[in-house]
Amino acid sequence: MMRKNMKQVGMAGLLISVGVLGRIYLRPLLPNLPHMTITINGVTQPVFIADMFFIVAIVSLLSGILLKGYYTIIIPVMVMLITDVFYGNGYIFLFTWSGFAFISLIAHASSKKLVFNGASALKVMGIGIGGVLLYDAWTNFGWWIGPYYPHTVDGLALCYTLAIPFTVWHVLSTGLVLMVIAPVVLYFKDATMQLSSKQPLEKYMPLAASLLLAAASLLMAL
Repeated sequence: MMRKNMKQVGMAGLLISVGVLGRIYLRPLLPNLPHMTITINGVTQPVFIADMFFIVAIVSLLSGILLKGYYTIIIPVMVMLITDVFYGNGYIFLFTWSGFAFISLIAHASSKKLVFNGASALKVMGIGIGGVLLYDAWTNFGWWIGPYYPHTVDGLALCYTLAIPFTVWHVLSTGLVLMVIAPVVLYFKDATMQLSSKQPLEKYMPLAASLLLAAASLLMAL
């Protein structure tokens, strides 16, 4: 049992390290995207705006697939807590933290039937992209209910329109990375049979903690 717990802690530490170091130090390696613009709802803006979102998104997804339990919430929150010290954040931080926790929860809920084959690799990509879309929908809602946009239908439409370049990049970058690493992730999942063996409390704690983060996000923004 002690050895198994040490493996869990080691895997969690590795994922947190990858998330923190990747978000902080890999930014200079972001590609130079083609200068393309798009006009939607009367707003002209770039098609892509690159950021390091996909690093934390993938780490969050891996925590749900490989570890589960408490790690489902601890890993994404720790990555954001540490890196936000470098980048700073405003009231939106609880939306971003809970958004990544949602990605991990989706992976957590979907991972039982994942095995080492091509169909499951496609499912991992689908889980990742679905999590990305949920994250962007949630965090953009957070921007809208804050002080930056009118609290009207037009304000909501403007908020989501301005977020399109980020969402396009989030989906493409996360999907491309998952295309490469999904088979490796599934191999390790089969080999480890998910290192974390959940206790009864662990079954509901990640969901409860994520919902508390989401509720705190709304209270802070209002």
